[in-house]
Amino acid sequence: MTVDPSNTSVDTPALIETTREANAQVLAALGSLRTPVPTCPGWVIGDLIRHLGTVHRWATAAMTAAAPTPFDVVQPPAADIADTDLAGWFTDGAAAVVTTMDALSPGAPTWHPFPAEQTTDFWPRRMAHETQMHAIDAAVALGRTPTVTAAIAADGIDEYLDVILTRLLNSGRATAPSGSLHLHCTDTAGEWLLTPGPDGVDLVREHAKGDAAIRGTARDLWLTMWGRHAVAGEVDIVGDRAVADAWTAIGGN
Repeated sequence: MTVDPSNTSVDTPALIETTREANAQVLAALGSLRTPVPTCPGWVIGDLIRHLGTVHRWATAAMTAAAPTPFDVVQPPAADIADTDLAGWFTDGAAAVVTTMDALSPGAPTWHPFPAEQTTDFWPRRMAHETQMHAIDAAVALGRTPTVTAAIAADGIDEYLDVILTRLLNSGRATAPSGSLHLHCTDTAGEWLLTPGPDGVDLVREHAKGDAAIRGTARDLWLTMWGRHAVAGEVDIVGDRAVADAWTAIGGN
């Protein structure tokens, strides 16, 4: 996929603050660890906490080492850990990842396993969107209406297309649909065209016609592309519905 891996419409301090605020939203779910998470089938909130806390610790280790860091460098808590100990474990890791990002030198070399530039600017963006998406998952599990600003959601769409979708396609875990897709935010700036071709998928950020188009708020488009269809609001699909469905079925895989 042809992308600009440095592209982001949200500055680094705002991304770090998003992680901090999303962590607080997840912390609000620590009293409901056995509640199912509808957007993550098979998970309860305790599983979400273990996953996100492990991601935070792994990212902190990778940022600190600035060298290849296997995900299993972090050992998740035991299944029978006391609720209060799990809460403390998550809280400590959440604080550490924010503190570590705050101390990064902008543009300095780093390491990560994603198809994006190997500089420290990558980490605040990845952690903001990972943490915010799971904060939304936790809110849904608790019966609350998930909230996210249009600016963060639009940048989340861009990060999904830049980083997550690219990684899935490059690894063979997903296959690009045969038709092109246009995405259009209705509440903030943000348009993208995905066009498959012999050399992969080309991504451009412009108003253009695709075989299918999906229009909606940035929040609803972000949730839709990540496969959170049940909690996304209504989006408008025009053109080839099968093409749109094929792209949105990829999700986070």
